[in-house]
Amino acid sequence: MNAPAPSDDERELAELRARAYGRHPDIDVDPAALDRLRELEAAHLGTSLDVADAERDEPDDGLASPSAEPPAEPPVESAQVAPPDTAPPRTRWSTAIGGRRGRLVAGASVTVLALAYTLSWLVGPHPDADLRPVADEPDGVVLSMLDFLGADGDPAEVRGYEAYGGLEPWFVVDAQGLHCFMIIQRPGSVDGANCVPPGVELFADITPWPTWRDDDGEALPDGSMIRFHYRGDRVEVFVYPSAAEG
Repeated sequence: MNAPAPSDDERELAELRARAYGRHPDIDVDPAALDRLRELEAAHLGTSLDVADAERDEPDDGLASPSAEPPAEPPVESAQVAPPDTAPPRTRWSTAIGGRRGRLVAGASVTVLALAYTLSWLVGPHPDADLRPVADEPDGVVLSMLDFLGADGDPAEVRGYEAYGGLEPWFVVDAQGLHCFMIIQRPGSVDGANCVPPGVELFADITPWPTWRDDDGEALPDGSMIRFHYRGDRVEVFVYPSAAEG
């Protein structure tokens, strides 16, 4: 027996469903079509309920005895069934758009942060030198300077960094937990020593004397200052020449 041909409303409902739930949904940009889909879905749901009620109320054909007990239903294992996706098309479409918008906003935020970091690097002061850690263990000169300053830390924890113009930065955590930083110039002088609690900015300022020369052999005018800024994995050197006398 051939199935009855679908009505115009059924065909229209199928087309609108394809636009809403198909692989390339576009109904969200067509408010009139979206309203029509809702109208047809409501009408279809009402028709389905009417048919189900009619079948439930249909009288028995008389073959079964009124007093006969209904056959026992076979046991069915309980299973959790995921509820159908009943969100309206606009909600699903808006969720997808919101997800893409969130990714775009996140990407734009990363770009802005990267740009801000680049600008701050370009505008901010640049160190004149970056001194990296050295594997040298502290010798007698370094240990005697630490003892002189009262920085009685573990000698095994003393860290040295590359020298700048013969000035050697050294770092240690003393017995009280303070972070200590000093600059040593051989054969046996120390300057800029400083001990601060953890988390406090740590640096040492040196005022070079006239005989001092940097790694390129250049001298600084009187009144100049060199700052050694401790960064943990490196020491940054900032040179501040004094203004030339007129």
